[in-house]
Amino acid sequence: MKRLLLIFAILFSASCGEHENPIPTMTVYLNLDLTFEDKELKAFPSFKEYTTKNINAALGERIGFGGVLVVHTILDEYVAFDRACPYESNSTVTVEVDENVLNAVCPRCGTVYDLSMVPGAPNGKSKYYLKKYTVIQNGNKLIVKN
Repeated sequence: MKRLLLIFAILFSASCGEHENPIPTMTVYLNLDLTFEDKELKAFPSFKEYTTKNINAALGERIGFGGVLVVHTILDEYVAFDRACPYESNSTVTVEVDENVLNAVCPRCGTVYDLSMVPGAPNGKSKYYLKKYTVIQNGNKLIVKN
C-alpha cells in the first residue's frame, strides 16, 4: 500500500509541475476608471494593454512581468492577464491582440490564446494559459492585482 501511495505522490507532483506557469510572480496593481481614463473597456468585447508608458507608478501602479492585458469579454466579464507569452517566458516577447477574433497571438512561437470563451487558453506550442490576474469591479472602478 505504501508503494502505491508513493507512486501516486510522484505522478501527482510531476503532473502539477507541468501546469505551473513559467511567468515569474511580480507585483500587479492597477486602479482603472471606466468613466474616464479607461472608458474604452466599457464596450464589449474590448481590451486595453497597460505598460510602463500608460500607468501611474507614483500612485503605486505595477504591471507585472510583461505588462497587463485587460479584456472585457463577450460574456460581459472583465479578465486580466500578463502580456508575456508563457512559452517564451521573456518580458519582451508579448502577445499581440487580434481585434477581429479577440485572440492574443505570440509573435515568436505563434501560440494563439483565446480571450473570449475560455480566457487565456493556448492553441499552439504553449501548454500554459496566459498568467491570469484578479479583477475586482466596484461600479465603474476596476482593481487588477495578484
